[in-house]
Amino acid sequence: MGWNGAGGCCRSRDGCGGAISLAIPFSSIACGGRKLENSSSERNYGLAAILAGALLLRIVLAASFKGHPIDVGTFSAWAGHAAEGLLSFYSPGYFADYPPGYIYVLWLIGKSRALLQTGFDTPEFLVMLKFPAIAADLATIGVIHHLATEQGHGRAKALTLAALYAFNPAVIADSAVWGQVDSVLTLFVLLGVLWLERRPAASGAAFAAALLVKPQALIFAPVPLLWLGNQLFRRHTAAELSLFMPAAILVFALGVLPFAAENGPAWVVEKYASTLASYPYASLNAANVFALVGGNGADAAQTALFLSFETWGTVFLFVILGWAAWLAWRGLTASDCVYLAAFLPVSVYLWSIKMHERYLFPALAMLLAYHILSRDRRALWLFLGFSAMLFVSMAQVLHLSARETWYIPRFDPLLLAVSGINLLSWSLLAWIGWRAERQ
Repeated sequence: MGWNGAGGCCRSRDGCGGAISLAIPFSSIACGGRKLENSSSERNYGLAAILAGALLLRIVLAASFKGHPIDVGTFSAWAGHAAEGLLSFYSPGYFADYPPGYIYVLWLIGKSRALLQTGFDTPEFLVMLKFPAIAADLATIGVIHHLATEQGHGRAKALTLAALYAFNPAVIADSAVWGQVDSVLTLFVLLGVLWLERRPAASGAAFAAALLVKPQALIFAPVPLLWLGNQLFRRHTAAELSLFMPAAILVFALGVLPFAAENGPAWVVEKYASTLASYPYASLNAANVFALVGGNGADAAQTALFLSFETWGTVFLFVILGWAAWLAWRGLTASDCVYLAAFLPVSVYLWSIKMHERYLFPALAMLLAYHILSRDRRALWLFLGFSAMLFVSMAQVLHLSARETWYIPRFDPLLLAVSGINLLSWSLLAWIGWRAERQ
């Protein structure tokens, strides 16, 4: 890809962060240590206020809303089941389509609930169940603020960007209202992408942790693979590969080993394969291309324009991967990697089958991070646009779920409108990448 953009990231191993950190002591001498110290204190107080407000708001909402009946009910059951015996969690015949990463978290929640003798139907337990996702929200806010500060955006803008994520209705709705854990996946992927250049081992560990939390982490697999390919074929060195891969393999192995020992060595492959093969629908309330042609809730084997939805999804997926590889052909900077981490989830959400309405969620943090690194204002507008559309989709699904209606009607006007806006926004995102590559 090979573009930096205005204020883009450095190609050096330490990146721009190293130059900025080296510049701080000299700025202190030139401008006066007390002035810098006061500025740092104000920034810390501002971030603390944002985090405190975000936490308080989320706790109030988490206690007030029961969330999506299916997801909250499933997580509650899993927490209780895991507390009865962690290693026997994946017992034959028991429904559990999540990999082990988040089951460890639910085990802790289940044990804590039993210790505190908290009822399953109490507001206190709702807060406990939603708190890991809330904590991930807060951590992501901190990462965004740190990245903006490191990239020299200034105190006011760094706080503004952190606040945009902290009080984003879509982000709040996912963790504190719905009760889902997309923010946990997002945090690990964001760290994995940002650490690729400077901390390959930590990046590998973060990507492995993301895969242990949700299989949807596979959507982001091309980012480290393309980056590692660039290191090998353009720099002729395997140093990054020797750091990234062992760390990723070690973390993933540690996560699955206790359950693999209990259920057999082939268990982990079967678990991921069965999860990815489940929900054979063209769209599961995702406001995407398939929803635009009446495919919401339709069987993936159903024919549309001489091919099945499943075949179309496969074709589109190969096109997306080819596009990503073409963008990366001339080399990848840190900024480029973040762009791909935004482009891939949006593209897969818009053009692939089996997509839930929330699968767009990780793209929000990636778009904000890309804006910080590239200073491209269009990325900020896309962040705001996709946030609004995701919130509308989630609100509609939550509203219907209260009446035990699990699918938005196929030709619902709101679903079609949101799908169309998402497609137009995706076009702008793809155009940004194409223009940058051409330049």
